[in-house]
Formats: sequence, structure tokens, C-alpha cells
Amino acid sequence: MGKVTIALTATSTVILLVTFGKGMGILRGGDVAPHLYWAMATLLSVLAANFVAMVHAAQSDRIIRELRRHLTAATKEDGLPD
Repeated sequence: MGKVTIALTATSTVILLVTFGKGMGILRGGDVAPHLYWAMATLLSVLAANFVAMVHAAQSDRIIRELRRHLTAATKEDGLPD
């Protein structure tokens, strides 16, 4: 899941740089429509990367809580101090 987050972040960064280039083209008299399409693609890719990162963080948090619960149960079974 971490690799997916990194790949989405890298992809959104590349799309952002293309969007920046299209925006600079507008200053030189270029067309606005392609810039708007790339801006929307940037927005969607960043939102997707953030969503995947939040899901990944939630899964990690759940796994850590479960591991702590198992360690606490194993410690009590063995009679070891907390």
C-alpha cells in the first residue's frame, strides 16, 4: 500500500509540473482549455493520493492496535510484568 501511495504522489507531482507548464503557456498567449484539463487532472490525482494515504494510515493504526492487544494478552498469559 505504501508503494501505491508513493506512486500516486509521484504521478500527481508530474501532472502538477505539466499543469504549471501549460499555465506558463497561457502567459505567452496559449489556449486556456488544456490548462484547465490538466488542472482538473492534478486535483483528482492529488485527491486520490491523499485518500490512499489516509486509508493506509488507518490500516496501519488498526494493525498497531491489534498487535498491542495481542502483546498485552500474551504478556498476561505468561505472567510477565507489563
